[in-house]
This record gives sequence, structure tokens and C-alpha cells, in this order.
Amino acid sequence: MPLTRMKDDYIISDGVKFWMADKGRPVLCRVTHEALRDHADRVRLNVADEKVFEAYRELIEQVASDAYDAGANVDDAGCVPVTSEALDRVGRSS
Repeated sequence: MPLTRMKDDYIISDGVKFWMADKGRPVLCRVTHEALRDHADRVRLNVADEKVFEAYRELIEQVASDAYDAGANVDDAGCVPVTSEALDRVGRSS
């Protein structure tokens, strides 16, 4: 089942951490700094990580939800990871 946005708040920490929910159960996700920088380069944005996240939040949340549904392992911080490779795959398919 797809994750849904739990909170509009997010945390800048080696990328961006953000909360999603699975049937009301909190799920912490994180898009890496590298993924944000790579995506910014692909779309020719020269802004801070949080601005890239804000501009592409729906896409990033969808990638996190897809990773969660596919059974992605959480990273060392206990987060569902959104990687540069995953964002690149979605970007090429659209």
C-alpha cells in the first residue's frame, strides 16, 4: 500500500528526512544529499538541498513509497532511503 505524507515538516540531516505513513503508522524516509545534488544537476537547479526537496517533494515521496512497497531495507539511520539511482530511474521514465 502506498505511503502517504504524514507531516509537512522535514529535517535537514545528510540530505532530508521526512515522515510518511503506512495506514497511520509513521515511517521515516530520507533522500540523501547525493541524490538531491544529482537531481538538481539533472534539472539544472543551483539551490540548497531543502529547495530541491521542496520543488520535487511529490516525486521524492513517490520514490520513497515505491521503495517501501518493494520492501527496501532501511538505512543505518532507520529510514527508507531515496537514492540518486532511484530518482534517476524515475526521471528517465517520465
